[in-house]
Amino acid sequence: MRRRRQASGLSINRLAVRSGISASTIGTLERGRTPLQSLWTAAALAYALKADPYALAIAAGRSYPAATRSDRDRGHRTVRASDIAGPHRTLTYFGEMLYLWRIRHNRTLTQVAELTGADRLWLSRVERMAAAPSIPTVVKIADGLNLSRTELLVLAMRDQHCRNLYARENMVYAPHVRDLYARSG
Repeated sequence: MRRRRQASGLSINRLAVRSGISASTIGTLERGRTPLQSLWTAAALAYALKADPYALAIAAGRSYPAATRSDRDRGHRTVRASDIAGPHRTLTYFGEMLYLWRIRHNRTLTQVAELTGADRLWLSRVERMAAAPSIPTVVKIADGLNLSRTELLVLAMRDQHCRNLYARENMVYAPHVRDLYARSG
């Protein structure tokens, strides 16, 4: 991030003004004292640096260590998020992907919470798109459910990008997707 900022001819203070992130936070991130955790921060910094927010989120996600085999009890390949949606559907929202994975694998929110180490009620809010995950949480969910970190980070950043667009327009983020909990007959 420091190289990108310097190549753009920006001081830390100028980047802070452009991004809305404090100069001390930017300095801490650049020195590597704290890993980038917030998708909102990643999106704001990418926008201010005219960088790809997806690449920034993916790079931040790679900085977290992989779960060990015993942690995940893996016996199969990592599943791509696109495999969850099916051949005629594109996933748009992180919460939608989480819900579809859970239904496809016939799991409850409690079981998903145990696999990922996340709170069950918070996972419910994520599925309903009422909450957004952080980068470390996306990594925990990806590792716990044996999903591609990269794809999940892209979905989560896409959600964050939409949230930012709504916020700029002073609108409430309420995705217009079908009710995920409604059963089709």
